[in-house]
Amino acid sequence: MNYIMSVQLLPHHPESNDLYSHVGGAIEIIEESGLTHFVGPMETTVEGSIDELMNLIKKLNSHLASEGCDKVISNIKLIQSEEAIKIKDILSDYYEFDDE
Repeated sequence: MNYIMSVQLLPHHPESNDLYSHVGGAIEIIEESGLTHFVGPMETTVEGSIDELMNLIKKLNSHLASEGCDKVISNIKLIQSEEAIKIKDILSDYYEFDDE
């Protein structure tokens, strides 16, 4: 099975009204995961197995809790397909990607 997940994190920190101040660290965790991903203005999309993606969600929420966030809303969208699905294929009509 093939999976693509989009996740939007909305952390709340009791000492800050800035929703986005902790999102940068979460994006770093996604980048360090080694999973193929695309950072968008409102959510980040990631390819992986269901276990990799769910473990990533756990890691992101744990990280935000360790930074003092007392609440995190995680909006998750998940595509499951028997056919191969890739972020680059879905976005190829709209973006140019470097071949790596």
